[in-house]
Amino acid sequence: MIHFLHPVFTILILALIIYSFMEVYNNKSYKSVWIIIVAMIVMIGFRKFVGADYPIYSRIYDYVGEEVSFSEFFNSKKEHFLGVEWLYALLGKIVYVLDAPFFVFTFIIAIISIGLKYFAFRSSVVYPALSMLLYIFPSYFTSDGGHMRQGVAMGIVLLSFSYIRKRKLPSFLFMIYLAMGFHNSAFVFVISYWLVLVPLNSFRILLLVSGSIILSPFEIYKYISLFDWLIPSEVHSGFQAYEMIDQANSGSIKLNDIVYLLYTYFLVTYNKEACEKILYYEYMRNISVLGICFYFIFRGSPIFSSRLSLYFVVFVTMAIPNIIAAVQKDALKKSLHFSMVCFVIFYYFVYASMQAPRARYNYIYDNYLW
Repeated sequence: MIHFLHPVFTILILALIIYSFMEVYNNKSYKSVWIIIVAMIVMIGFRKFVGADYPIYSRIYDYVGEEVSFSEFFNSKKEHFLGVEWLYALLGKIVYVLDAPFFVFTFIIAIISIGLKYFAFRSSVVYPALSMLLYIFPSYFTSDGGHMRQGVAMGIVLLSFSYIRKRKLPSFLFMIYLAMGFHNSAFVFVISYWLVLVPLNSFRILLLVSGSIILSPFEIYKYISLFDWLIPSEVHSGFQAYEMIDQANSGSIKLNDIVYLLYTYFLVTYNKEACEKILYYEYMRNISVLGICFYFIFRGSPIFSSRLSLYFVVFVTMAIPNIIAAVQKDALKKSLHFSMVCFVIFYYFVYASMQAPRARYNYIYDNYLW
């Protein structure tokens, strides 16, 4: 039986596919894509009891609004009693005292989370609609429409890339501080400021990824207590509703293994062309490579391999469209783009059949606007 996402999401994805064709074939970006981005914000922002973490976040919103005073946000032990990061809770408190229902808060979070991501794509990618298309699966549903705190943190991290390019360390660290105000795990991205300067070529990329695959069975993350702080306990309870697509044991080949190897193929094969044609491509490439390495090192843990690597892997959605833009041969450029569109379509049906029913993004999706 073939499964589909709710029609509103199917239409949004089809619209982004059309825009991606327009970008690649006309070699330019379109400001009107903001219409699609606004629609994406509305569909996530006004969702009604949709997303694995929705009940948890709703209870947190009510608790913080009713039980926590503004003065307590300046307590040095504020996260101990709030249970969530202080900046997320503070924003929720402000919205609550304005007597706004929870869906107003989720709408504001969606504006920040999705808006920041697309703004970052427009700033650093030749084909931003294609970046947004590649970003959708599964992050749009699991982060922006699920684990909202990390969704906002990821948006801030993407925006911080401009300060990495400009080599403005204080501004970059301030952005990381803000991101950590929404999710502690954003702390891992600090290393990117220096990582981008590491010289890499195709051989070194292959070596790093191969080494990470070899390390995978050893599950070294179990011996590093820092990761327990970066991934709070409440994540483990909500995560199960939209965990990794394939739940085979760590010794088996997973769908995500193939996806990350596909990413590696792009980064290795077209490294030289992209470096020559795209400004600061080396920066987003290095961050992407670390994300792929993190995925394989943390592969035995569905939470660590997705949550901690996500801040880095999201830069693949910037790197691949820039790779396609850098390719000189028109036929190859179009074939690479078409392969990415096919990949998204394939992922659409996999997500629709295996994850969407649990997170309610299929036909049972509901929205406060109707």
